[in-house]
Amino acid sequence: MSTTTFLFCCDPFDIRRPDPDYAGEYQVVCDLNNPVLLFDFDALTVDGNPDQAIRTITTSQQLQIVIYRGWMLNLQQYTQLYNSLLSLNYRLINTPDEYRTCHYLPDSLPFIASKTPQTIFGKTDKGLSVLLDDAEVFGSWPVIIKDYVKSEKHHWETACFVADASDRENLEQSIVNLLVLRGENLNEGVVIRAFVELNHLTIHSKSGMPLTEEYRLFFYENRLIGIYNYWEEGEYMIEKPNIADFVEIAESVPSHFFCMDIARTITGEWIIIELGDAQVAGLPEETDIPDFYSRLIHPM
Repeated sequence: MSTTTFLFCCDPFDIRRPDPDYAGEYQVVCDLNNPVLLFDFDALTVDGNPDQAIRTITTSQQLQIVIYRGWMLNLQQYTQLYNSLLSLNYRLINTPDEYRTCHYLPDSLPFIASKTPQTIFGKTDKGLSVLLDDAEVFGSWPVIIKDYVKSEKHHWETACFVADASDRENLEQSIVNLLVLRGENLNEGVVIRAFVELNHLTIHSKSGMPLTEEYRLFFYENRLIGIYNYWEEGEYMIEKPNIADFVEIAESVPSHFFCMDIARTITGEWIIIELGDAQVAGLPEETDIPDFYSRLIHPM
């Protein structure tokens, strides 16, 4: 059986050490006797120099499959990293196209449409009028706004939740607020989704944001390797939900390693919030990290 190589971000102040936020995962991989690589995240994302980012990695004699575990990358950055590593005979487990499919919500929609809220999306480089016109499909229903990857959910009332989609002025202002907050970090464009009330857990102790019953599922080669409580606060059910429908949907997703966030509505229905490329998806607080990596390295 071939050995999987893992790639982590280095400490910004010491390229020989892992980023402190991923040091626990790095150590677990080392303890499991899997090879690890470090790269300079800032050289890639700030300096725009992918070759400098991988300067400590030497060419492999044989092609090695690599799983990245680290901070989010936009598509351009991921593609640069993918190509630079490939020149050294290392191939990230997901191609740039596969990364895009799960990283950007509009690209995921064809696979999850039957289990996710109604969604529209669009670029904003030519103004907001087209997007606002398209939003008329929601009528007076409440909506959530975000970019193609991330929301500003900690700015819930001003840049995330809009109580009445037909209030065009308020919707437009909320989108403007989102664009300002995301700034240069805006991912592609804006997504507007029908708001579905989810089963309440608690109020976030720091942001005041309502926390709801959500779970994060990880899939490797389209097989489930773990399901975890999404939030560290609130009282979850003792038993995990029945996820047979979601496991079936996962079989059609064109990605080798991805995650799926699901949630229970107040009516008891289970829905998909979104997919994500699992290389840049955080492990929830309750995750047994050694168990997670054991399942990833030695899937059943």
